Amino acid sequence: MNRSAPLLLGLAIVLYAVPTEAAEVAKPARAICDASAALTVIGVDTASGQTLLALSPAETAKGNPAGWVIELDANADRARAFADPATGRFGGSVGPGPVIAAQPCSGSCLQPVRWSEGMFRPLGEPLSAPAGATSAATYDAGGAPWFVLLANLPGDGKKTGVAGGDLQAWGWRFDGEWSERGHQVVSAVGDLPAAPAPGQTDGIVVGTGRFRAGAPPALWAAGLPALPAERRGQLLALSERDAAYLSSDGAVYGSTDAGASWKRSTWTPWGPSTAGPWHPGTDYWVDLPLGERRGALQLAWFDRRVPSQEKLILARRDPDGTWVAQVEAPSTIRTKDGDNLAVSHVLLPREGRWLLLSGCVATKEGSGLVLRTFDGRKLSEPRFVAIEVVAGATR
Repeated sequence: MNRSAPLLLGLAIVLYAVPTEAAEVAKPARAICDASAALTVIGVDTASGQTLLALSPAETAKGNPAGWVIELDANADRARAFADPATGRFGGSVGPGPVIAAQPCSGSCLQPVRWSEGMFRPLGEPLSAPAGATSAATYDAGGAPWFVLLANLPGDGKKTGVAGGDLQAWGWRFDGEWSERGHQVVSAVGDLPAAPAPGQTDGIVVGTGRFRAGAPPALWAAGLPALPAERRGQLLALSERDAAYLSSDGAVYGSTDAGASWKRSTWTPWGPSTAGPWHPGTDYWVDLPLGERRGALQLAWFDRRVPSQEKLILARRDPDGTWVAQVEAPSTIRTKDGDNLAVSHVLLPREGRWLLLSGCVATKEGSGLVLRTFDGRKLSEPRFVAIEVVAGATR
């Protein structure tokens, strides 16, 4: 998650292990992580709903010292662990297709790789990257993979990608081989740098810019909210005309004319923000879930107005501007071993389907993920999803 303050979340409910049927290729259950292990999101396939996680085991866990890739299915009820010998991989995709990432090769080379049958396999030829560039990957709505490189603009350093500033972006599309689709200066690039372009089957958006297979690169956003540099944030394309902007301090702005004009939202789950002395970034903050971002704007609100009663509220803003507070949850999840687990990741593997992930725990039956799901109607009870360690899946 990308948030302005640390989370102190969970739900005062005792967890219990949910048995899972072992796959034929799975080893007997064993602990490969516990609550102190580092769990990060690699990417999300928004077509299948599959989420890939990178697991760095705790020092006390005896397993693969190089880490694991956890494959979590669309229903968040099966998790499989594959040995992950790779180092330096980055740029996992979020979009309608299997997760794509980048693997460093010699010099300025980056090798695009795609998740398939328990491992990352090369996707096309290596690409040359400028020094200091970062990468991002996604798919267009037609199912074609895209790879993007982002670098700070040359000059005196005043205009950089820090806090939503300007970046130089290059785009490649894969159709049997990688084909460069031009470059342009973009801004307001967020924690999900590249995403499918709404209303276009052959294009993607990167901040204010759009790349297409059948047209030159162009800006899709006519403008951004007029904010000082310290409040710059990230831009979201929800439809061809509907856009949202989340500032670094948690203020939400909306546009119905592709950025030609902007209006700040005063809505909060507890009433208009002008009705009380509540300040974004301190009393509450707003987080964008990682996953599907087209359609209705979906946000997670972390309410700390009463620190001892911190809440998580999942909210939706429909295209007509109507806000809906969908569900509210208390703060901490307590395991049967007495650990308090924070919600470390808020995900949208598919539109309208939330995944609240609270890390990994170790039990006598082995390790598992602690999570909850919300399908737009009901928030599930906390679940322990046992991790199956898959044998023979090596790079």
